[in-house]
Amino acid sequence: MARTVDPMRRALPVSKWPQRDQETWAAAQADGDIFDEGSGAAHWASRTRLTNVQHYGRWLGYLHWTGKLEEAADPADRVTREAVRAYNCHLERLVAPRTRLSMLVGLKVMMQAMAPDQDWRWLQDACNRVQISAKPSKDKKAKMRPTAEIFAAAISELERLPAGSLSIEQAIAYRDVLMLAFLASRPLRVKNFTNLEIGIHCLPTNGNWLITIPTEETKTRQPISFELPEPLVPWFEQYLVEVRPLFPQAQKSTRLWLGKEGILRDSHAVYHRITKLTRRLFGMPINPHLLRDCAASSLAAVSADMARAAAPLLGHRHFSTTERYYIQADNLAATRRVSRILERVKSIYADEEE
Repeated sequence: MARTVDPMRRALPVSKWPQRDQETWAAAQADGDIFDEGSGAAHWASRTRLTNVQHYGRWLGYLHWTGKLEEAADPADRVTREAVRAYNCHLERLVAPRTRLSMLVGLKVMMQAMAPDQDWRWLQDACNRVQISAKPSKDKKAKMRPTAEIFAAAISELERLPAGSLSIEQAIAYRDVLMLAFLASRPLRVKNFTNLEIGIHCLPTNGNWLITIPTEETKTRQPISFELPEPLVPWFEQYLVEVRPLFPQAQKSTRLWLGKEGILRDSHAVYHRITKLTRRLFGMPINPHLLRDCAASSLAAVSADMARAAAPLLGHRHFSTTERYYIQADNLAATRRVSRILERVKSIYADEEE
């Protein structure tokens, strides 16, 4: 039985937007020529465009379901202080604080693209005030673990798995633990991680594997390139040679991560598998995005110099994204330094277990 979705939680799809909004949005995406950089949303990444369209669709959906959508009005004329204040109060009753902030920022960004000649500073100021009070609804720090501890636990799990011929259930368990070890040491965004392909993003080097993701596939439009930590290489290669061939589509697809039903196309499936595994290993779920926080915090705990390696490791464009640390190193050098730390700390954990 299909779950009933509260219409007040739905985003109005683009096809249902008023004609004026559809035309304004189309103009906002128009490419320029050699003398013109293009419209406000012309160079947005596909994921950024999709996210902001959803946020704007939620705004239009709110207006529609509350009987306030004037279809003939200009999109910018609807976005008034009074309307945004009422929308914010509406969202307060429905979603978590950080989600509310994201929706308001999405509305602001869309208006800057669709009506660039208007002054949206007041809307930016409103978002800033919401940000001050929009604390995360859950304490993520309580769930965080040192990266080396997560990596060591994953390697220990791989060592416990049986060698030789594996059942499909054992192959899935191997894949899940390998994914955790990979993401702990190289915390890619889950979409990029899910879409990795052998021979395209995963290339063999001299005794290692180079993971490379081009600019057009990353959220920040920054290329990503790193090698795997050496302790992970034999497990990664065992997966390629012995485990991955057990999955359907192994011979037909170049995708790195496969499942019982074929290709793991949905990043939500990876998210679910990682949180399920970490809940078993650590007593609480650690999702793929939180693994990025764990990596940054672990680097900062080592030294200020290592903290600066967090930005390229995470694929951030600006130092402000990794909070208060300046960064000039390239991510390949940064991940090599992280590898040395992982090797050193893993040996410490191994000695303690003995």
